[in-house]
Amino acid sequence: MSSLIGIRLPLTTLYANQWRPQSHILTSDLPEPWRSWLLDRGSLTQRLMRRYPGGFEVQLIRQRWARPTPSERHCLDIGQREMANIREVLLMGDGVPRVFARSVLPHSTLIGANRCLLHLKNKPLGAFLFGNPAMERGEIEIAPLPVSQLNAHLPHRYDEQIGWGRRSLFYLGHRPLSVCEVFLPSLFE
Repeated sequence: MSSLIGIRLPLTTLYANQWRPQSHILTSDLPEPWRSWLLDRGSLTQRLMRRYPGGFEVQLIRQRWARPTPSERHCLDIGQREMANIREVLLMGDGVPRVFARSVLPHSTLIGANRCLLHLKNKPLGAFLFGNPAMERGEIEIAPLPVSQLNAHLPHRYDEQIGWGRRSLFYLGHRPLSVCEVFLPSLFE
């Protein structure tokens, strides 16, 4: 297996099919300091709250109904025409964006008690997921990503920096939703 360190990325989008299952990546191929964040299967919300006590917040960028990207549809195993509620947020620590997160909630997942996910606004999705005893988490997928593709959502402009992201399927009552988290370089400043 070739190492991911030093990989040169074409200008791709966050949504391209470049995700690799954690089981297909050598832990040593993941650079520090990203490694522990990428591999942690616990609540990212809780971890950020511990790191930024009193300074953690969720900033909603947008939430809308749309068709997921081909990569997201494949990950969720849903049809081309199925709509999803797509939510993009910045996870802030001490007033600085530390993580960009995108969740894709298929229409078929948002039934019954799960409908409350449509009304999170600036509340963390992780608190709901990890507080739900019926929640199951699938395998983590990992990808190096050009952070500049997120510049439109960030107060600080990135040029050629690479961030690392992880994507997971979560299941609520056996119904899937996808969560993608991109750890920004500012997390390590």
